[in-house]
Amino acid sequence: MEQIVKTIETKCKRCYSCIRNCPVKAIRVENEQAHVIAERCIACGYCIKVCPQNAKQIKDGITQTLEFLSSGKQTIALIAPSFPAAFSVKPLQIVTGLLKLGFDKVYEVAFGADLVARDYENLQKQNRDLVISSPCPAVVNYIEKYRPELVPYLAPIVSPMIALGRAIKEHIAADAKQVFIGPCVAKKHEKDDPNIGQVIDQVLTFEELETMFKHHDIELSCLAETEPSGPLPDTGMIFPVSGGLLKTGQMQNDILENDIIVTEGEDRVLDILTQATEHHIHARFLDLLFCKGCINGPKMVNDYSMFARKEKIVDYLKQRSLKNDPQKIQNDHKRYRISTLRTFSAKSLSTPNPTQKDIENILRKTGKITPEDELNCGACGYNTCRDKAKAVYQGLAEAEMCLPYIIDKLERIQAELLHSNEELTESLKKLSRTQDQLIQAEKLASLGQLAAGVAHELNNPLGGILLYSSLLLEKMDKTHHHFEDIEQIQSETKRCKNIVQGLLDFSRQSRTQGTVVDLNTIIEKTLSLVTHQSLFKNTTIIKNLDPAIPKIYADPGQLQQVFLNIILNAVQAMQGKGNLILTTRKDQNKVMASVKDTGPGMSAKISKKIFDPFFTTRPQGQGTGLGLAIAYGIIQKHKGTIQVKSRPGKGAEFRIILPDADFYHHIEKEMVSEKDIEYK
Repeated sequence: MEQIVKTIETKCKRCYSCIRNCPVKAIRVENEQAHVIAERCIACGYCIKVCPQNAKQIKDGITQTLEFLSSGKQTIALIAPSFPAAFSVKPLQIVTGLLKLGFDKVYEVAFGADLVARDYENLQKQNRDLVISSPCPAVVNYIEKYRPELVPYLAPIVSPMIALGRAIKEHIAADAKQVFIGPCVAKKHEKDDPNIGQVIDQVLTFEELETMFKHHDIELSCLAETEPSGPLPDTGMIFPVSGGLLKTGQMQNDILENDIIVTEGEDRVLDILTQATEHHIHARFLDLLFCKGCINGPKMVNDYSMFARKEKIVDYLKQRSLKNDPQKIQNDHKRYRISTLRTFSAKSLSTPNPTQKDIENILRKTGKITPEDELNCGACGYNTCRDKAKAVYQGLAEAEMCLPYIIDKLERIQAELLHSNEELTESLKKLSRTQDQLIQAEKLASLGQLAAGVAHELNNPLGGILLYSSLLLEKMDKTHHHFEDIEQIQSETKRCKNIVQGLLDFSRQSRTQGTVVDLNTIIEKTLSLVTHQSLFKNTTIIKNLDPAIPKIYADPGQLQQVFLNIILNAVQAMQGKGNLILTTRKDQNKVMASVKDTGPGMSAKISKKIFDPFFTTRPQGQGTGLGLAIAYGIIQKHKGTIQVKSRPGKGAEFRIILPDADFYHHIEKEMVSEKDIEYK
């Protein structure tokens, strides 16, 4: 199998995030570098999304596409149904941008979705056995390699990309070069699948398309709108949303019947396929997507929430439906009818399995002699120490990929050095701090996984609240006695969605989307949100805010979240009685903010754990222990530090130190790395 995803060795930093998130553990660690194994890879793109160092690179589609565009041959762009939600511009401006790049025509793959949806509808009606949908190439790859016993149940129907490609070859332009453009990495593998035939000539991701726009100085937001060419799509435009296949194929999903199961996301898909293998489910149709709908593909190029992307798709469908001629749509479906049949191949992977003795010998190499020594911390990327030992036996991992073992080893070296030379004391202290940072990084990685799941689950109900409150406001007169209440509901819901999105961004370790702001203003706005609460009634707020402090470069919403957590914690610790002292001042090329209270204070033991995820001193059910852990991550992303100073009976003081705007950009320049694909 050709390599779809590769590791950039100079960027790989032994964080093992790719191993931790790869659903099939298709990663081999050699010489401390995490390499993708082509034979095991299902091209889902998860390793690309989670790599904090951008050390994963996908197979280039730009170079050959540029050759097509300069060859004089007709070249057609096949744009995925998710394209209206891919960029932060109007959908039809993207069509204009593609034509400016040199594409002769732009066709919507949503038409291919219409073609296959009818065959799915017929298959679902006629078949009494289990049918598994096959538009998602990552799901197909997984079943062929890891669940070959389920291959006979895959729907023998091509994806919308291939369906449209066949229609173009058979009815429109047999010799034209066809370039598919979408958010999916696995499509680069699908185009070369021998069970389909050579239909698509090249695949570009939306990220690669964005690179081409930048290289050609095409600013999409400045372009006019252009209608796509080719046959008109119908409801296939909703295909990239979870459940879109059922809607396009007009298949009824009765929740009381359990005939159809729609699910998305790596964990849910793997779970349902395991149950199908073990014959624990009785559904007749499984609609599965490895991503949470194609609108959440690994190469979408904006930070919109799932709700916002779905909204863009639905809006585009409604706008096109008003313009499109129903009779032409019906005629196009008859005119461009093609065979959607395809086959699949079982590609079972054989890997050696170690004996119990083999595993014990490998564990012994990293000091794991007894079951109590097996911490199962997951720092290496594997769920348990025994899973990692099995991977070592199979040549996928190295025995030394064990953080506790490395820390123990470093501590032993540290003890030996302390006895040999006093001049090394300072260096050893730095080493100890590095160890603490490594442990904290792993804890935050675990928090990130939880945050992504929580954010996904909360976005849908929050979106519902926002939608219905907006509808109420539209129908309600401003003089209505509940109008301001509903406005407040809408405002707070938006703030909740921003917080959830910030939590999701934090879990992905994304870069801060900042602006030049005044720290004093952020603190004042934070206070205005909470001081009206009864908890602050007997709290004296003392502000020593230096008006001459320099501006900082930051995300105001994220910093407001940090100060909100710290201020509320301080007032709650004082039980609403005491002094809250807020101070800001300049510190060389940095700005320091202090939040000090006169509460009961903390012991050194508690102070050391205060930023750990899920650590809380509150009674059960009154705190999650996530607030300060998130604050720690936010300040780190802002290239700052956060410290706590406290003693029992002496209150507590949190100090936040951030670079001023000029120094922040100086740091950025030193850390910048090449990201655009080099044109040859």
